[in-house]
Amino acid sequence: MNKDIKSVTIYDPPYNDQPVAIYVHGLASGANAATGKALSKRFNNFNWITTDFGEDLAANVRQLNKCVEEHKPQLIIGTSMGGLTLLYADAPNTVKIAINPALSIADCVRNTIGLGQHKYFCKRLDGATEFELTEEMCKGYEAYIATHTPSLGRASYAVFAAHDELLGDEASVVAQKVVGDCGYKVLVDPEGTHRIKPSTIDLIDNKIVSKEFHSNTK
Repeated sequence: MNKDIKSVTIYDPPYNDQPVAIYVHGLASGANAATGKALSKRFNNFNWITTDFGEDLAANVRQLNKCVEEHKPQLIIGTSMGGLTLLYADAPNTVKIAINPALSIADCVRNTIGLGQHKYFCKRLDGATEFELTEEMCKGYEAYIATHTPSLGRASYAVFAAHDELLGDEASVVAQKVVGDCGYKVLVDPEGTHRIKPSTIDLIDNKIVSKEFHSNTK
């Protein structure tokens, strides 16, 4: 494993012989996202890495594919737009967990988040503080989703909140069917919301990580 990955780590070295996991953050976030840190704390028998992703879905998928090729992760978790990115990443030897994957991202941007300039929620490694969402981007999201099929890992899961206040419950139900039809095992957190909660991490631990990695994660 490349030791010189400080620019893409959730937390600092030392690294060891534990398996690698990658966290893919959502829209308006970055490598310093609190969710990534919570996951790395809970599943601390992995070497967790991440990086800043942008607003372009196709570019994010290429970036994640590059990370997978370089770091050979055994686990990838993505939330929201990060979960959407994860769906299309080429990682056949990896356990993939998409949390609230934002298949309705275009409608969410248009109707909930809003077009125009926005501030990032956390300090970015790239130094950026603002980003712009445009109608052209929304059309790009729709075109990419319409022309690409989610790919599978060695095990593939999609975890949804029972109530998704950002994407909408109806859109969440549609997304569950789409990913389920593509071969992802769908799990629903009855206490979940769009922003990951401790109950969602518990579900991932008890229903996925403990099963796929057994005692090696404890």
